[in-house]
Amino acid sequence: MSTSRLRRGWSLSLMTITVTILAMPALASAATPTLTTPACAWRLETTPSTTNVAFPDSDATYWTTPFTVQDGLQVTVSGSYADARYTSLTVYDSNRSPFMTNGVSSSLPDYLTAPDAGSTNPWEQTAAPSGHFTVTLSQNAATGETNTVPLAPAGTPSGRTGYLIYRAYLPADGNPSSIPLPTLTFDQDGTSVTPPACGSTPSSDPPTVAEATVSSAADSAGPQFARGSSGTGGLFPNPDNAYLSEELTPPTGNTVLVIRGKAPRTPQSNDPMPWPSATSDLRYWSLCDNLAIPPLPVVVNTLPDGSLDYGCRADYKTGLDSTGYYTFVVGTEAQRSAIENIPGATFVPFSNADPTTQHILLFRNLLGGGFDESVQDVPSDNRPASAAVVMKDYYPRSALCSLSTLSADGPQACLRSS
Repeated sequence: MSTSRLRRGWSLSLMTITVTILAMPALASAATPTLTTPACAWRLETTPSTTNVAFPDSDATYWTTPFTVQDGLQVTVSGSYADARYTSLTVYDSNRSPFMTNGVSSSLPDYLTAPDAGSTNPWEQTAAPSGHFTVTLSQNAATGETNTVPLAPAGTPSGRTGYLIYRAYLPADGNPSSIPLPTLTFDQDGTSVTPPACGSTPSSDPPTVAEATVSSAADSAGPQFARGSSGTGGLFPNPDNAYLSEELTPPTGNTVLVIRGKAPRTPQSNDPMPWPSATSDLRYWSLCDNLAIPPLPVVVNTLPDGSLDYGCRADYKTGLDSTGYYTFVVGTEAQRSAIENIPGATFVPFSNADPTTQHILLFRNLLGGGFDESVQDVPSDNRPASAAVVMKDYYPRSALCSLSTLSADGPQACLRSS
């Protein structure tokens, strides 16, 4: 081989090495980030008997999937419409609050969840709950997009934790395990992972609620319900719910708490029905008694026969008089028999285990749009008078009263003396 040919070959080799070296930084910068996904979907199931945190309603089940916010991440939620009174999907930020991004809410209720092609949403039109839906969680969610909700608030840095919660109230067969949980698929830059469902074992590390508080009317003259400025913010609140709250320490002796108001109309069946409805004011309402200490559980009492008495009474469990009014009487389990002998009274328990702890009563209204006397229309000023003006007869008036006066003269005597 001639010297000139050697030089030419060596020059080509150097050129190849140079090109390779110059290309290496470009290849490194184009490397795709590793997709981080949960090991399984819906790992936390919240009910009063599983993970009793953050004021759960005993007629609802909440399934939570924590996830890591990442650049370019998109989550596809594929599911079937449930046979239940109500369902929704809600994304929460790292502070456990819902949010808006580009004018788009991070929550999607059942009746606004569009069906897949060839399927029907039973909350849009009368149909069996057998249809399917697909929802996309996207960092670029924009108004006008069907079934698209934001993945995180604008500007959220990669690595933060977000939460996706699927709620179901009152499954038609009474069995939450019959609710079909949606499939979650995580996509990022061409990589796709579909974690399996976790199963029914509750998580041992539920999200902390230690620093959360709830505004109440505790500083008013006597216990009265009001809508606080913070509501249940920071406690995974359901944007479709609005709450009145009242805080008190359980009274001693023969004293009980009497709560009375007109009952809103709700569906008579737990099967899905088109919404809004001309025959219902709210989709659901309830009164729940909770402990005002972390992790903010609903009251659960174990009865002598081993059964559990939860501190919630939903619309369908609440007795009404001939004029459509309810009368809740909150007392001890020892007072239950006497309370239930009072015509029209619905017993609600104080805690057996924590009788001297502050309790918070929450009065829920779910999906009250169009019903002018709903909690949703009450200003968040923590003033009972404001709530009473808006809700009129539907406002839950309350008073402490001796059980003997209540039994002898009825709830109106208790409320007149308050």
